[in-house]
Amino acid sequence: MTLHEIDTLPESAWLAALCALPGLGPARLRGLLVTHGDGRSAWAALVGNGPIALDRVGSDTITQWRTVARRYDVADRWSALQQLGIRVLRPGDDEWPRRLQDDPDPPVILFATGVALDTAPTVAIVGTRRGSAYGRRIAWEFGAGLASAGVRVVSGLALGVDGSAHEGVFTQRHGAPPIGVVASGVDVVYPKRHRSLWGRVGTEGTLVAEAAPGTTPEPWRFPARNRIIAALADAVVVVESHENGGSLITVDEALERGVLVGAVPGAIDSASAKGTNRLIADGATPILDVEAILQLIGHTPGSSPSADVVNSPETDQPALGATSEQVIEAIGWSPVLLEHVCLRVDLDPSTVALAIEGLVATGRCVRSGGWIERVAS
Repeated sequence: MTLHEIDTLPESAWLAALCALPGLGPARLRGLLVTHGDGRSAWAALVGNGPIALDRVGSDTITQWRTVARRYDVADRWSALQQLGIRVLRPGDDEWPRRLQDDPDPPVILFATGVALDTAPTVAIVGTRRGSAYGRRIAWEFGAGLASAGVRVVSGLALGVDGSAHEGVFTQRHGAPPIGVVASGVDVVYPKRHRSLWGRVGTEGTLVAEAAPGTTPEPWRFPARNRIIAALADAVVVVESHENGGSLITVDEALERGVLVGAVPGAIDSASAKGTNRLIADGATPILDVEAILQLIGHTPGSSPSADVVNSPETDQPALGATSEQVIEAIGWSPVLLEHVCLRVDLDPSTVALAIEGLVATGRCVRSGGWIERVAS
């Protein structure tokens, strides 16, 4: 790196370089900046054997940082970020989210791809990765309805509820673009099964990360990511959550920030609804439809939430016969046993069992052990 290159690099380049050091999260980055004043000075101290003193950071870690920093070409990496279209956002930038301006634990920088962050209303749709077909369908419908109403849907791009919400968003031809907040670099897809969805969010929507490009996900990065999801949202809506689910971390972060919290009620005997039902019992707003979410954030859409739907989970499936229609309605959207269905319809048990076999064969339902569950698509 030449002296000219060093002199012309912006502060963002030095902060991005610091973020690329192994295990250097937001708290440690803030500590370096407090000690050294700016990113360039902190980097110079690392490379030049200057004093580095951070709470709970051992000498082995600092030695590792020095080794990596001395091999790292800041100017070259900065040029690569620009060529890849990865934006580095700092407080004070035009695109820096206004919701982060007074945040109790704001990120120092953010990496972003896709369309710019703006002041449009936002709602975080979060939930368990092990959601039921019911939960995934509700998340899908909320994503579609909110996007059509001009609300940007925020999620963590996880399996289950998060991904289903963003899939719903993309059914809207002119809907508000989604926001994905990830726990890795914006170029490191996780989970791998969401590669296609990740790509769409990163181009047609906005992909946001606190970690530098190239960073792989580590367990500690997910709770840190959840605080940004909460901070970017006007409201957090939990679709499904187990009793101690990770979504409840996002709820705690939302409550700390005064962000509204809503939850979708579920069956009292469903493990994936224990968290949401408890939230409602503790005072969260019950969410029964998209309109309830819009009322929660005080948003009046300029157009009908149902306009411009490309496909719905029920599209392109053949019509059911009267008996099968009656049985599938009796199954509902929570896992049930055959005995439950029989109690809900005035049909012979053998007729119910035969109808369920047909629903499973055509992909309308799935069976897990003795439990039967309706499928959203």
